[in-house]
Amino acid sequence: MENCPKNLKRWWWRNCRLSICRDLLDRVKFFFHTLHLNYIYTSCCSNKYTEKIVEIIRRNVATFTKSRYSCADKDSRTRVYQRRFWILAVFSFLAWFQCVQWGLWGPISESVGAAYEGWGSETVAMMSNWGTITFALFVVPMCWLMDTKGLRVGVITCGVLVASATVARIIPFMTDSVEFFTVMCHIGAILNGIAGTLIMSAPPKIAADWFPPGERTTATATSQVLNQLGMAGSYLQPFFVHAPTGDVTKNQIRSDIKRLLFIYAVVGVTVLIAILVYFPSKPPVPPSVTSAVERLNFKATFKKIIRNRDVLLVTVAYSICLAIPAAWLSVLNYSLIDLGMHQDDAMWVGLTAVLVQGVVGLLVGRMTDLVYGYIKVSLLAFMITSLCCFYWFYLLTMGSITVTKWQIFCSVVIGLGFNFANAPLFIEFAVESAYPCPEVYVGGLLTGTMNFIGLIFLFIFLIPDLGYKWVTYVLLSSSSLSLIPLLIVREEYSRSNIDRSVGTDLPTIPGASEKGTLHQLSIQ
Repeated sequence: MENCPKNLKRWWWRNCRLSICRDLLDRVKFFFHTLHLNYIYTSCCSNKYTEKIVEIIRRNVATFTKSRYSCADKDSRTRVYQRRFWILAVFSFLAWFQCVQWGLWGPISESVGAAYEGWGSETVAMMSNWGTITFALFVVPMCWLMDTKGLRVGVITCGVLVASATVARIIPFMTDSVEFFTVMCHIGAILNGIAGTLIMSAPPKIAADWFPPGERTTATATSQVLNQLGMAGSYLQPFFVHAPTGDVTKNQIRSDIKRLLFIYAVVGVTVLIAILVYFPSKPPVPPSVTSAVERLNFKATFKKIIRNRDVLLVTVAYSICLAIPAAWLSVLNYSLIDLGMHQDDAMWVGLTAVLVQGVVGLLVGRMTDLVYGYIKVSLLAFMITSLCCFYWFYLLTMGSITVTKWQIFCSVVIGLGFNFANAPLFIEFAVESAYPCPEVYVGGLLTGTMNFIGLIFLFIFLIPDLGYKWVTYVLLSSSSLSLIPLLIVREEYSRSNIDRSVGTDLPTIPGASEKGTLHQLSIQ
């Protein structure tokens, strides 16, 4: 500047100092408007004040859109990335594989019972039960881990646990001890069950962090459907493990099981490597306005949820509706034995049911994104359809109508298919009602309660000489009772109302385009 002409110095001082002052003034205005918005949001975070929050945001937006720092390009404020499909694909495959390991022994229960002494219905049910036991014990710390440390740390932890579970099951093959094999299978079931806490709780968080409002329910449904399709993978296992017929020896069955478990170990380690290679916690720029809003901490979330009548009602309805059918599917072959269907026939019933669950779940998730505001009506329709099918199966079990294979197929497949279609809708409903609570805590609450009820259901199998007809009574009762809390819950869409009202007008902070982030409203 010292060598510049004097007139250039005067021009720079006259013009650039005004620009600098305008910059500083805009920054100060933005700071004080943000403080005002934070105060309003913190004091009015209850659902019934959502309209007031939206009005305040609009008023602040109108002020800031005139500012030079208000970005005219939507993509600089919210943006979606193609890599979101990689995130969803990797997590969904991990969810699928974890469910395969959870339902590992049920579809081949006759084979494993013939190959290993002491593997009766109690042992097989306990392997599935470990998933619900560990869920009840670890859901809170695991959800806290993901909320505080981020999505990447949580998913890596899940990958390590699932891979360790698969490796633990192949260690006993270095010996011939049946007892050692049984113990290591229990350990593997425990490790896999701990991983399930986040596998079942994280889908709404992944959807909120990576997907725009028009894709959130679809993303949640996709990972949940893949997790449920893990049951289809487990029902394919009889293709690889011989049934205990007259010409099949114990050693042949053991050899089949050994080969299958080695394949699972390779797949588990491969999935872990894929997660380690690339799985970020969040995109550089959030996909929606509410994705940029900082969520409540654990203590504030707990206080808000226990005072929120609608969230509690949705949790009760979700748990009662889905817990029993989900647990029943893992031991379906025991109920079908009384109807004259053995392992191979039960495999096709279970496989078809899971595939129908996947198709219906994806369709329902996509339709919910496209047709906004009809979650409660959809839930009631699907639950009533499922109830009618379970009543049909009840009549077959009681001998009230003639038992035929096509009736067993239709009653089980349609009933379970429409029952599972409720899962993504319930989770989306609860997240909307609980906003701005973190999605992972809401998902953990719903799935934790569901697993607790499933735990009680599977423990009943440990009672000797009880038979299996009681299952249909419980199935029918749970489907009926779950309608009551849903009928009295209020339908609110706190999160979606904000996104759809002000999604494209929320301003960015100075320098947001360089940092690639939206301003996060701090909620204490």
